[in-house]
Amino acid sequence: MRHLDILNGDYAQTTRLRSKMLRAAREWFEENSFLEICVPHITGATGSCEWFPNAMPVMMYNAQGQELSMFLRQTGQLYLEAFTHVHNRVFTIGPSFRQERKVTNRHLCEFTLIEFEGRDFELDGLMNLIESAVKRMYRAATGLCPNALLDNYCALPFNRVTYAEAISTLQKSGYQINYGDDLGSKEELGLCAILNSLPTFVTHYPADPRPKEGGVIKFFSMKRSASTTLCCDLLLPHVGESVGGAVREGSSEQCRIQFCESYMYEHLTERGVDPAQFDWYFDVLAKGEGQSAGCGIGFERVVQSVLALQQQGASIKTAVELPRSPEYLLP
Repeated sequence: MRHLDILNGDYAQTTRLRSKMLRAAREWFEENSFLEICVPHITGATGSCEWFPNAMPVMMYNAQGQELSMFLRQTGQLYLEAFTHVHNRVFTIGPSFRQERKVTNRHLCEFTLIEFEGRDFELDGLMNLIESAVKRMYRAATGLCPNALLDNYCALPFNRVTYAEAISTLQKSGYQINYGDDLGSKEELGLCAILNSLPTFVTHYPADPRPKEGGVIKFFSMKRSASTTLCCDLLLPHVGESVGGAVREGSSEQCRIQFCESYMYEHLTERGVDPAQFDWYFDVLAKGEGQSAGCGIGFERVVQSVLALQQQGASIKTAVELPRSPEYLLP
């Protein structure tokens, strides 16, 4: 059991690494004029991401003692967007909960999510900030985990390719993938390897609100331009997708249209969850000014990408001392 491994000191290095990298992230936010916000951990459906069935329910009670379905948050994005109208650049660091239905080496039911949002940058500026923040964490890791490849991550610019370019690159290397397909773990790792084994941004995914099974699904609040979405994923070597970000749709009317077109709306109505839970968010957009942009950084995956340079095949469950995954929850 992991508690005995911790007593034996087997995860002492991981604890020190996590501490140094989180401290570096907070220092980076301070230096770049971001204000820390504490967002709710218990939310309505507005705390969920694009695939609502992964939301983790929690039972609460209203003033009349009636059962009220709430959820453990997956993201604080919509709350952060509201705060940007007053403070511009904001961030939060806390747990994200996902009701994963399969035990894999890529996912946890609870993980640490670093999120930031701001109103003075768009997609290119967002990627600049993501790259700067991740590199700051990598530099903090070099003292504990010296490695030439990690030095490259710190020194060299991250790759930037569009989704269409990524599909073409993978096809030329023999991968069986078509435009419109989502990138799986194999394709994510393959793309990084092809592109000099460096962290790689993939941008401008398709904007289809209801793709076929296995297609790209993006959160309804992402801004669309023609047939693409103004978004980016950061893929890390040996790990895959670790950061997701986008420019947000600033129009309340357009965002509501995209919401009603989304799989999320369908999932809510199928499960008897009132879509009106999102009305406060549309009200924020209607009363605010313009759009913001932001992202979520899966902290354990960034840690995993460091450990993977020293431990071949290191899984995400090596990046946290007490992983919240079904096989570790009970003895």
